[in-house]
Amino acid sequence: MSAATWSRLDDLIAEDADTDADSAGGGGTFFTELKADPGALGLDSLLAEVNKLQRVRGLQLPPELFGDVSGKLVAAWRARAAKEYPSDLRAAAGPVRYTLLSTLCHVRETEITDSLVELFIQLVQKINTRAEKKVEGEFTKELKRVRGKEGILLRLAEAAVAEPGGTVRKVIYPVAGESTLKAPAAESAANEARYRARVRTVLRSSYSGHWRRMLSPLLNALELKCNNTAYRPVMDAIDLLKRYLNQPIAKEGAFFDEAEKIPLAGVVREEWRKAVVDERGRVERIPYELCVLVSLRDALRRREIWVPGANRWQNPEDDLPPDFEDNRDVHYDAIRQPQDPEKFIEALQKRLREALTRFDTALELGTTGGVDIVRRHGEPWIKVSPLGKQEEPENLVALKAEIERRWGTIDLIDILKEAEFATGFTGEFTSVATREAVPKAVLRRRLLLVLFALRSRPAPGTAPVRQPDQPARGAGAAGQRHLRRPRPGVVGRGHRLRERLQEVRLLELELHD
Repeated sequence: MSAATWSRLDDLIAEDADTDADSAGGGGTFFTELKADPGALGLDSLLAEVNKLQRVRGLQLPPELFGDVSGKLVAAWRARAAKEYPSDLRAAAGPVRYTLLSTLCHVRETEITDSLVELFIQLVQKINTRAEKKVEGEFTKELKRVRGKEGILLRLAEAAVAEPGGTVRKVIYPVAGESTLKAPAAESAANEARYRARVRTVLRSSYSGHWRRMLSPLLNALELKCNNTAYRPVMDAIDLLKRYLNQPIAKEGAFFDEAEKIPLAGVVREEWRKAVVDERGRVERIPYELCVLVSLRDALRRREIWVPGANRWQNPEDDLPPDFEDNRDVHYDAIRQPQDPEKFIEALQKRLREALTRFDTALELGTTGGVDIVRRHGEPWIKVSPLGKQEEPENLVALKAEIERRWGTIDLIDILKEAEFATGFTGEFTSVATREAVPKAVLRRRLLLVLFALRSRPAPGTAPVRQPDQPARGAGAAGQRHLRRPRPGVVGRGHRLRERLQEVRLLELELHD
């Protein structure tokens, strides 16, 4: 790495230089944000991830920085760096500090890219779902009903049950004539068309007023690739949107230039054509952008389009073995799949049909084992009954009985106490302060009680008992948050506390023998 990159890595942890020494090591700085997962699904979370990704890229780490390092070692460095505080990293030697920081930033860049793609996919689904739910609520209130529809359905059901082998003309038409049956069908078709049109209107309104803010940051942050060089309408549509990102949508800018070659097939669905293309043949930008985002989501999910720098959404060709093309038959035989896609699809459809048939039969016979189809919020819902309590394994019962016979009931604090007397492992805990004022004996008892408290819970309705030498809850009391976040140096790799824990395990084996 260059000296400029080293300096930027130092700046990453130098942001915490003026914070309280007792803080958790980051406060609101970028180092803490870098290690955090995305927030709740929403536009703000997506924009925050875009900003985070751009700042990580601003460090300018070499792409192949860890190309010759094993993945397990990189993962171990990343896990260690994520647990370190900025003060610990500043105190570390230069090679250690730069290795841990560069590993964390390198891996997080990939993870943030994956998170950004997943947020985009989920947001597009959320936009469509919210619009459909809103329109469904409106239609439920104002739905026009055909007069006597329930009576028509009742007569149809009675006629069909009375003569199940008859034809429609002989059985159904005498009960409800052709004109009578056309009325509900026409009503349903009209409502469906009006419903779809209303959904498009709501989608357009919500996208233009709120969600459109993600378009420019998203397209600038993600580099999109496609391996298909012959047919790539979605990629062509994305290139078109990028050219118009900086052009405001006013009355004269609501449409694309008529001289533009705008891909419609493979991008705009048939039901959206009238909303995208007006009567003069002009393509409106807002609905077209919506269609492009939906098509991009679908293309990402089927891996037609991939994102460089990602892991889950990387080039699908990288998932294949290096010799796949030369030994295709060997690899297909290894996974027991045919090379012909038609045979694969036929076998999959056959398994699905057989499974659905077995499920239908089980529903009729009531042998599904508690699985049923119910309605939830007016929608069909598959209900699975929870499993009952399983019987305790015989070997576990026997093991508990033997322990009870040999040693009786032993409290956890007694085990910790005996382990401390045998090994003195609490002496390996070091203070983060420059001096220690608490006597060793008092500190020894407190450490045992803290370890015991972290692995146990008080009984409901009981209050903790304060020891005579224990400070009152307040300025001198440590909260559970501090107890659960020890300094990594205390139990770090290679520390003597690990050796003492190993002695405890050896002592257990000696007692067992």
